[in-house]
Amino acid sequence: MRYTVISFFALAAVLFCACSKGFQTTESGLEYQFVIRNSDAQQPNVNDIVAIRLTCRNQVGMVVDETPLFKMQLKAAPAGRPSVEEGLLMMHKGDSAMFRMPSMFYVNNTPSAADVLLTVSIKMVDVIPFEEFERDRKDAKIAGEREEDQLLNEYLQKNNIDVEPTLSGMYIIEKEKGTGPAPIPGKMVAIHYEAYFLNGQVFDSSYGRHEPLKFRLGEMQVIQGLEEGVAHMRKGGRATLIIPSPLAYGDQQVGPVPPFATLIFDVWLVGTEE
Repeated sequence: MRYTVISFFALAAVLFCACSKGFQTTESGLEYQFVIRNSDAQQPNVNDIVAIRLTCRNQVGMVVDETPLFKMQLKAAPAGRPSVEEGLLMMHKGDSAMFRMPSMFYVNNTPSAADVLLTVSIKMVDVIPFEEFERDRKDAKIAGEREEDQLLNEYLQKNNIDVEPTLSGMYIIEKEKGTGPAPIPGKMVAIHYEAYFLNGQVFDSSYGRHEPLKFRLGEMQVIQGLEEGVAHMRKGGRATLIIPSPLAYGDQQVGPVPPFATLIFDVWLVGTEE
């Protein structure tokens, strides 16, 4: 069955306001009602990746949470209580359904004085088996690593950088030798820095905040490459650190930093704790 004029969420809103009947209840207490059901389509298993659209309404029909299309790994449903996971495991690719549960189970499993009954409308757009997802992720990782290596080699050649990498694979280019004490593991250090990508685009800088970054050396409060680079410096020194992604954020997207991104930090070690 296809709805070409009324969208799923508009239809769900109509059903929500027009009717409180028609819901069935599972053993855990989850109330559910299917709007569109494709029983012959693919059904997800625990650990599969599902692409869904979600809208959550309170008892008077007001939207309290709305999420556009997103992907998530499906976890096992908690035992003995209603949950979104239980609802998702009931669905098939292409299904649209509504689920009712107390807000304490939707948010964080913590009861409160404002606990109300919520109706969660879900459209299951796609189902990606875990094995397929893992295979695609490994292929993307290999491709990303190869591209990063190529871009880094091109950058080193273009900028005539001939220093040897450290054993971990990063490059430390000393710009100004420090005359103060070396930083001590477990002690605080303070640095000013400007961080940018291989194409020169700046994505972070302490100078714009008008105060240095302070962290305790050796406790992984910053990325590994920055830890290692600062450990080689002395107070007052300046250095450029070229940090491949395994020593930064790897295959993760973190803020403006994309997966498999080599990062460059121009660092000035302004303070060390003795």
